Amino acid sequence: MRGLTAAALILLATVAWGDVYTWKDASGKTHYSDTPPPGVDARRLGPVASPPAAASEQRRSLAEREADFRKRRAESEEQRAKADKEKADAEQRAKACEDAKRYLTALESGQRVARYSESGERVFLDDNEREAATADARKRIHDFCK
Repeated sequence: MRGLTAAALILLATVAWGDVYTWKDASGKTHYSDTPPPGVDARRLGPVASPPAAASEQRRSLAEREADFRKRRAESEEQRAKADKEKADAEQRAKACEDAKRYLTALESGQRVARYSESGERVFLDDNEREAATADARKRIHDFCK
């Protein structure tokens, strides 16, 4: 029974690919294969149609399959690049949001806030500059902290 099952499985596996041959060896054991050994009286069981998907794949040339593969790979790379860019943008927005929140906290704390001039000198903000900086910080929080 096991031998028959194994033979049937081999037969089914080779049937999907084309011609199948059967022959008996010197000890009387039956063999199945897609190519018979030389010098053996093998009987051809006949060609069997390939599955529809395999048949359509065989009809397509290697160049067409290669072009499809390259197209899928390019699309995959584009999607990966887009996802990486979106992730980097999200990280940059989160950092800008945190910076704006910290700056607003410092401005609203009541302590003197300084900035550096073009010459590198430390200059403290007056009341008007502080209000403008506060409004700017709130606008940045609104823009980046969505």
